[in-house]
Formats: sequence, structure tokens, C-alpha cells
Amino acid sequence: MPAEPPRPRVPRRPPALMRRLPAPLRTALVAGLVALVLFGGAAWWIRGHVYDAVYRESVQRSAELSARLAEQAATGWNDTSVDPGDGPFVQIDRTGRTLTAAGGALDLADLADLLPPAPAGPAPGHTVGQSSSGTVHLEGVDESDRARFHFPGGDLRSASGAGPERRDLFAHAEAHYLEHRTVTVIARPVVTPAGRCAHPTEPDGSCRSTLYVLVAPYVAEYAAGTLTVPLAAGVPAAALLLAMTAWAATRRSLNPVEAIRREVAEITDTDLGRRVPVPEGRDAIRALALTTNTTLDRLQDGALRQSRFVADAAHELRSPLTALRYQLETALDHPDDIEPCETLEDALAATRRLQNLTEDLLLLARPERPAAHSLVDLAGLTRELVTEYRCQDHPVTLASAPEQAPVRGDGLQLHRLLRNLLDNAVRHAHTAVVLAVTDDGRTSTVTVHNDGIPLTPEECERVFERFTRLDEARTRDAGGSGLGLAIARDIARRHHGTLTAHPADPPPGTTFTLRVPATPDTNHLAAKAATPEGCLRRPDPPGPHTPIAAED
Repeated sequence: MPAEPPRPRVPRRPPALMRRLPAPLRTALVAGLVALVLFGGAAWWIRGHVYDAVYRESVQRSAELSARLAEQAATGWNDTSVDPGDGPFVQIDRTGRTLTAAGGALDLADLADLLPPAPAGPAPGHTVGQSSSGTVHLEGVDESDRARFHFPGGDLRSASGAGPERRDLFAHAEAHYLEHRTVTVIARPVVTPAGRCAHPTEPDGSCRSTLYVLVAPYVAEYAAGTLTVPLAAGVPAAALLLAMTAWAATRRSLNPVEAIRREVAEITDTDLGRRVPVPEGRDAIRALALTTNTTLDRLQDGALRQSRFVADAAHELRSPLTALRYQLETALDHPDDIEPCETLEDALAATRRLQNLTEDLLLLARPERPAAHSLVDLAGLTRELVTEYRCQDHPVTLASAPEQAPVRGDGLQLHRLLRNLLDNAVRHAHTAVVLAVTDDGRTSTVTVHNDGIPLTPEECERVFERFTRLDEARTRDAGGSGLGLAIARDIARRHHGTLTAHPADPPPGTTFTLRVPATPDTNHLAAKAATPEGCLRRPDPPGPHTPIAAED
């Protein structure tokens, strides 16, 4: 069986509870948890570091203590009494006999069997050798004299009073403290000369033994224990303080966002001139405010353009509607004084103008999206239109054109673009209109030149606005709606191109330039049949019963 394809990894989303919390509280909670983990880890490290440092110091002191006690043991403990404060230690000779013990070492069970092997003896002529250290895991306590150290209920008796009884109680309590612990042991070899040794182990009357000092960890534990309460209270307090700081800082940081939200919420379609406050900080919130204001600028500009467009459209539609209504009302009021055919022809002409104007408005109102990606021969379109316009009052001349100029787009829209340019040029030309096509492999360029009155630099951009009409002195407009050039530029933009106007050089006249991306692939271009000579009749506008197709 074929292996199953790996399943796509779905990103993990925060828990539902976290998503429902406000952003400041969510930030404070996360910051508090992170601080609790970090501060807790730091507190644990500090406590362990203090314990290790104090324990190392205890080992060093125990090493010094073992040297002092070994010197005393080498003299046979003459004129010396063992101090319970010296800590737990034990002296064992080579035969395994315990010679001296103090502290908890007195009552630890099987201590002699648990201690590490004795180190090498001291050098000749010396009574104390070099120390060595190791670890030993202690067992339980020897409870052979339990009634002496424990109450009947099992609790240890208090080490009160003075003298041997107090010393023995203290040692038994220390043995209970050390049981089942792993402690460091410092061993030092000792040679007691003949005459001072109570139990000789050597032929010459001397005895060899090893002094073991147990490093009790209670000093290190006490030092670390003093930090337990402050750290246990300080870590949550510090985490809480950090969480509160994060909450306050987040709320303060989001105040500009809230101000932007309130301002945007109060802006209505009749009050688009208001703008959100821009904070001084150079951060994402400032960028958000600037972007919001830029968007509001676009909305205000779009609303103004829409308002002007609606007003202009209503004005343009009012005239033909008024004329059509006047003709129909006159025909109804005076049926005997009119020519029926003439009246119907006038009404049909007004209806066609209304339909054409409505189609232009629908074209401009459709959403801006790229045109179709069919392969269109721009040079072939221009040749067809030149042949069609040959019988106009101002003939169109094709100055130059390549064999093919393939572009990607919608052939019907490009045809309408070129027709609108030629209609405008024919209306404003004095004697002729010249059309030229070039293709450099990357861009296809079409220029349409008329030799009429040239446009001024300000008018070169204004002519592409909807319902724009220039002064009557420079135009002989025969019923244009003022939408042709606006539609032409809109089509050019949908084809990722540009459409511009500029005074002719050399004058006179104005030149319109269309640039669209070229397509080098010409394999799929259909072969163009030769255009028949003579004037081609322009297609009639749709009849009064022809439905207007909605634009895609």
C-alpha cells in the first residue's frame, strides 16, 4: 500500500481562556509566569550555591581540624580532652579497634566497616601523614542504650545540663542527624610513639592508626536554610511585581490604540475629515496611526469622487431624459402637429444616448481587477480601426506599425480603448489624425496624435477625469459624454499599462500615448486576413430593446 502523505502541521493556538483574556491581563499573566520560573530557578541556584560554598568551607575547616587532632593523637592525647565542638571524628588503629571517638561518631552503627581504607602512613621521621578525602554513606544509629537517650514515646531527650551526660546526649542526637546521609570523610594517618600508645600495634611498641573526621552538613544546611523563607516569599512577590508592571506598561502602551479606536468609531460618512491622533514614539502604533490616517484620506477622497461622480452622472442623464420626455409629451399633447417617424427617430436617438451613457457608467463602476489574459495583436487592432475610420471627416493615418504587437489582455476592452482615443482625436483634430505602433519586446506603445489646439500641462491630466469637458473654444465636441478618456485610462490600468497625454512635439496638436506590457510569444496569434479596401461601417449602437450586459 502506498505510504500516506505526511499531514500538514497545524500551528498550535493559545488556550481558549488565554484568547478570551484582555491583552494587558494576558501579558501580565505570561510575564508573571515567566518571572516566576526565572526567579524560582535563580533562587534555587543561589540557595544551592550558598550551600556548596559553606560546605566547601566546612570541608576546609575539617581538614584543618584533622591536622590538629592528628597532632594530639600522635601524643597519645596526653593533657588533652576531646571537645564535643570538634565535631564527629573517630580514631581506628590497624587492627580495627576504635581508640577515640567524639560527637555523632560514637553512636553510628558499623561506622568502622563503612569508612574508606586507611591512607598510606606518614613519611619516616614523621608522626602525622598527608590527608585524603572520600565519601561514605552512613547507616543507622546504634540504639543498644535506647532508654538512656529516648523517652518512652521514642522522642530524643533534651541535651540539658552539663558534664558527660549532656555530651553523650548531644553525640546521640548528632548521630541521628547523620544517619542515612552521604558525607565527606577526611582521613589522616597517625603514628603514636612507643610509651604513649595504650594498645601497641607495632613490634617496637608504637601504634599506627587513622583519624577520620566526618564533615557534617548542618552548617551548610543552616546557612542555606536562612535563605529559604526570604526566597520563598521574595520570588512570588517579585513575579507579582513584574506582572503588575507588565500590566501597567501594556495598558499604557495600548492607550494610543484605544484613542485611535475611539476616534475611528466616531467618524461617520458625513465627517470623514477627522483624523486619529499620531503618537510621538517611533513604533508600530505610530505606523498604525499613520496608516489609518492614510486610509481615511483615501476614503475621504473616494467619497468625494463618488459624490462628484453621482452628481455629474445625474446631470448628464437629466438632459437626454428631459429631451426625451419633452418629445413624448409634445407628441401626446399635439398628435396632429408632429411627424410620427421623425419623433420616433429623435426618441430612439435620445434612448441610444442614454443607453450608451449607462453602459459607460457601468464600465467605470465595476470593481478594478485585471483584464482577461488572452493573446491580442495590438498592431492588428490598429489596422482594423484605421481602415474603419478612413471615411471620417479627418482621416486616420497609420504612420508605422510592426507586423505584430502581441499583448496579454481582453481584445474587446483594448478595441474600445483605441476607439475612444480615435473618437476623441477625430473630434478635436483640424485636418488629420496620425496613429503609430511600436514594440521593443518589453512594451507595446500606441500613439494617437491630432493636430487640433494643444492641451495645456494642467489639462493633460484633467482630461482623464470623468465628465471633464474643456472650454468650448478648443473643442467641437459633438455630443461626447466626457467618459471616453476616463474609460480608456481605466482599461489601460486593468492591463497593467499607462495612458498619458502631452502637447505634440513639434506642435501643433496633442498626442495620447498608450503603453502596455508586450508578450514575446506569438505562436498562438491567429493569422489575420487581409482587410478589404474601402470604408468599413462602424457598428451601430444597440437598439432600444437590446439588454445592457452587466460588466464582469
